[in-house]
Amino acid sequence: MENIFTGIVPKAEIIPLVEKIFKERYQLNTNMLTASLGTLDFYFQHLQDDLTVVAEHPYVDKVYRNIYYYYYSSKLENYPRQCIKLSFFKTKVTDDDFRNPERLEYLQNNFGGFVVLRPTFPSIIGRSVLSSTITKTPDIQICSVGIGTTVKGVKLTSYGFPHASQDAEMLTCAETTIWSLMEYFGSRYAEYKPILPDQISKILSSISFERLTPSKGLSGNQISFAVKELGFGVRSYSRNQYLAEFEPLLKTYVESGIPVVALMDNSSGIGHALNIVGREPYTTGDLENLQKVTQLKNGKPVLDFTSMPMQYVFIDDNFPPYKLAYIDNPASYYTDPQWNGCSISAFIVPLYPKIYLEADEARKMTLLLLDQINFNNTEPLVLKTFLASSRSYKHSVSQNVLLDNTAKELLLGTAMPKFIWVTEITDKAMLANNLCNGVVILDATEPRKTGALACIVENNYITLNFTSITQATLSLQPFHMYQSNLKPL
Repeated sequence: MENIFTGIVPKAEIIPLVEKIFKERYQLNTNMLTASLGTLDFYFQHLQDDLTVVAEHPYVDKVYRNIYYYYYSSKLENYPRQCIKLSFFKTKVTDDDFRNPERLEYLQNNFGGFVVLRPTFPSIIGRSVLSSTITKTPDIQICSVGIGTTVKGVKLTSYGFPHASQDAEMLTCAETTIWSLMEYFGSRYAEYKPILPDQISKILSSISFERLTPSKGLSGNQISFAVKELGFGVRSYSRNQYLAEFEPLLKTYVESGIPVVALMDNSSGIGHALNIVGREPYTTGDLENLQKVTQLKNGKPVLDFTSMPMQYVFIDDNFPPYKLAYIDNPASYYTDPQWNGCSISAFIVPLYPKIYLEADEARKMTLLLLDQINFNNTEPLVLKTFLASSRSYKHSVSQNVLLDNTAKELLLGTAMPKFIWVTEITDKAMLANNLCNGVVILDATEPRKTGALACIVENNYITLNFTSITQATLSLQPFHMYQSNLKPL
């Protein structure tokens, strides 16, 4: 059995160190070595330059080991079982730091995540969880989760969105998208579990008329079926069906903290699946580009939060994590001309099974309610709609220091289901400071009945529980918007 080799080097020295491991422990030929190091160099170009990297080999990775026994071990060629693990720190670390209990907090505060290098040469980028703060991506707000790991025997937690590249045989873009989705949900919520690649093949075997390995990719229907079988109430949306509402709906689900599976294609034969997990923060310039989507019966203009031209965060297995692009030009970070003209033709939403009210209906229902209200403020309304758990939302309300105490107690005392649709009512000036002065809360488990669980409009609190109406007058000032769905890293 090989002894575990570890090395601690600056980022600039990690490729020579990995090259040494490749030569000594994997005996790669010159061509394969060059191609594999090229893959690693491309990955590292997207990371900050002042990182310290800890390399460990051999490393047993659960995802690759599953693929190995399910697929690679049956081949004539001898594929290695062991991986290399690279862990990243924002500042200098030493061997002594990992053996001093008093340095544990220092290590955790500066831990930027890890990437596994699997021996599927040259497609070597395996399971990873990186903080966006160690990448060259600008500030972003994403769905993130903490995933535990060890570095030189010390337990640490990496925060980010799970990512892996294709190996071109067992894993294509569709399988990696499903895997990363479940790694996220399974690590964050007790209702779900992370999965291994062979489980995806086993799930799909019941509806497939052909073998699934080596993989030739999956259709949108196959992805939807797999996600449904893994415990979600799946909804699929196509651009052809929803037309102008397609992109606002996609952005609404992302704003809800739900990693959306996007299907991207073009007329040149490209077909690709990837996750959309967040967006960049909006700026005052973005606020000036808010678009009017409708007006209320009293003539008051309504602007939609999703109409701001913000870039969204893509988890694309052809690139390192956290690529930024506009929804209407999703392949803009590709330099290969064959990716020109790509658009998102459909997206798949992994919803909690008991969510029956969908985003489009929630948006329409909110506008119908606001049509019945006379507004004193002459500024155009800006509406921001998202899904939230009532538990998280009420916690946010309880900690909102700017929210009127009477309104706070009324909201906290309102019976709510596990999930709610929330529309925050604001204007450009308030939105620039992440403030709103109203909110509409709908029951996400009720698809048919109209009415709100609770509604704050200017200085009025109204609750319509489908049988009666209760109203109270408040002394309301602008209060903090809900910030728990998408978080900066």
